[in-house]
Amino acid sequence: MRIVAVAAILIGVLACGFSPLRAAQEKPEPSAAGTAASQTVATYCAGCHNGVMRSPSGVLLDQFDPARISENRDAWTRAYRQIQAGTMPPVGAARPDRQTYDALLTSIEAGLGAKEERRQGVPVDRAAPSPGASGQEIAARLARLLWSGEPDTSLLDDAKSNRLTNAETLERQITRMLNDGRASALVERFFFPWLGLDQLEKANPDKAFFPDYDVALRAAMAKETELFLLSQLREDRDPIELWSANYTFLNEPLARHYGVAGVTGAEFRRVSSAPERAGLLGQGSILMVTSRHPQGTASSSSGRPENAYTSPANRALWVRRHYLGATPPMPFPGAQPVKPELPITPQTRTLPDQPCANCHRNFFPLGYALENFDPIGRWRTRDQAGPVDASGTFVDGTPTDGVVQLRRVLLLRPDAFRTTITEQLLAYADGRPVSAARMPPDTLVRARQILHSAAPARWSTVIAGIVRTP
Repeated sequence: MRIVAVAAILIGVLACGFSPLRAAQEKPEPSAAGTAASQTVATYCAGCHNGVMRSPSGVLLDQFDPARISENRDAWTRAYRQIQAGTMPPVGAARPDRQTYDALLTSIEAGLGAKEERRQGVPVDRAAPSPGASGQEIAARLARLLWSGEPDTSLLDDAKSNRLTNAETLERQITRMLNDGRASALVERFFFPWLGLDQLEKANPDKAFFPDYDVALRAAMAKETELFLLSQLREDRDPIELWSANYTFLNEPLARHYGVAGVTGAEFRRVSSAPERAGLLGQGSILMVTSRHPQGTASSSSGRPENAYTSPANRALWVRRHYLGATPPMPFPGAQPVKPELPITPQTRTLPDQPCANCHRNFFPLGYALENFDPIGRWRTRDQAGPVDASGTFVDGTPTDGVVQLRRVLLLRPDAFRTTITEQLLAYADGRPVSAARMPPDTLVRARQILHSAAPARWSTVIAGIVRTP
């Protein structure tokens, strides 16, 4: 199965349910941007979506009308995220250049109704009142988001004086509140469930392979990520630095586990990271929870826990959801599962092209690039099957041989993650359950408007946009 960015777009005259004559009379003249978007889809999508060379999705794209995007908001939201993530067109297909990608994204945003209030690089009057919610509403929403509690005296004073509608005042309050101990609630109640770290205790590594693993080590991994997230928030970094920061927090047992010298004692302290350990993708908590088999800790027929080995599929899908914000492909009906009692990665590399590898090539390299990390986050050059193979080719044809190259490729698309994290925080602020699921169209529109207004993106500007949004 091939991943196609616009796989769910429903278009065509009959599906839209309107009179062709009336539509021709009422339809506005296409803009230059709309015409360019039509040409892009015709060039890069319609060749496989024309009813003859039909894509696996069965969606037809030989007829395209950007003016009707608002009639298919859900489909175009999914298309937008795939395009923004660069996961479309699929492996082996011709791909547009970055300028063409960006122009198509702008056209889709306009069609969905996202209005750009502030462009990056344009000076902004930070003292001007911000549109949106009232001061009292902002205070209540901000306290729930950051502290899972009620506003304190300082926040209430600014709310009563209507100072929270001023961008500078609001961002100053956000910085103050993130440096308060109560901000740990945001890490505990949002970040950990969203990243899947609330499932860390279920990872249950196989003691036959990992005799040195214990619960204290797992707790240290969780503490590392907690301290790292809090430091990023309190230093008001660009959210993208969650993936690129060159430091972390270690104590002696965790440093020894990672092979880092010079850290002694039980106390955690900030230390510089080697390039392969930069950001979240170098942290044991993430690497361990993404090695957990979807069936949990149930044993295989051999009696061995199913998470004795790394799973390139699990890790790849985690990166797609949490960084790229792109929905995973549907499993191919009837595809043979791997044998969990054997090393998984070598099996996936030898699967037949049909129906397996042609689909896997679109996302498995994201997981292959992490193969130098074992199921408990240690660096390795050999696994149970022999020398580690972290090589692969990403969907755009870029070759890789490990996590450093993976991170470099991901960071070429920073707005994919900025959009993902803003969507997820908006859902959390609205009281929706925390998950990495795809967000509805309105959430994408709100997220993009916030990010346009939050240039340059920092935690304070993103959070300010979220709490100002009614």
